[in-house]
Amino acid sequence: MPLARRKLAVAIAAVALGGRHLVLSVAASWIAYGKRTRGSILLGTLVFGLSVFAVHFIAMAGTGFVGLDGGDTAGPALSDETLAMGVAISSFVICGAFLLSSVTFFAVPAERAAETEEPMTGTAPGRVPVPYAKEGRTQFVDAGAIAAVRAEGHCTVLYSGAERLFCPWSISEAAKRLAPAGLIRAHRSYLVNPALVTEFRRTKDTGVCHFDGVEALSKVPVSRSRLAEVRRVLGV
Repeated sequence: MPLARRKLAVAIAAVALGGRHLVLSVAASWIAYGKRTRGSILLGTLVFGLSVFAVHFIAMAGTGFVGLDGGDTAGPALSDETLAMGVAISSFVICGAFLLSSVTFFAVPAERAAETEEPMTGTAPGRVPVPYAKEGRTQFVDAGAIAAVRAEGHCTVLYSGAERLFCPWSISEAAKRLAPAGLIRAHRSYLVNPALVTEFRRTKDTGVCHFDGVEALSKVPVSRSRLAEVRRVLGV
């Protein structure tokens, strides 16, 4: 086969291989980032691994070599021993990173673990005082007057009427302490008071809680994982 035709065939094969790899990579991203469940993430990872496997071994199967006279006889820049050591070290680093990421992937989220703990009690029935900082002093507001709680780093923000109050509790601690007052988790960053929710709207697989008369915060998002619990408490 003439050299020009051989180059054209190689170029066509490269385009075909690149197209297959692109299709598999797009499919992997679509699966992994579609519903963002653990099953879809694992399936997307397997499809992406298949695309990498395919592009390497199909390319190797379609590769041919032609001997030419007068070629350069210089050897590789790296010896076989150095190349093997580099590949071994890289493999250990990649496998170690994968194991570390899988540990965090399969671990129980902190917020879910906090939900399994018993709620803190000890206050008078129907009243849970919540501390907040204002003008250099620690004051308290009744949990029943709080429409929502939002995570703010390691602390939280309380929304009560027209006020936004800074609370030293984390969102996990607030979820435990405010459970006796009826506040529930609507999102990983939000708690809501069902007694003050005036409207609930469903948006596909998520939702939104609305508050009339709460000037500081008019609505709170409801995540997909919390949707069923919020609807159960609201009775919808």
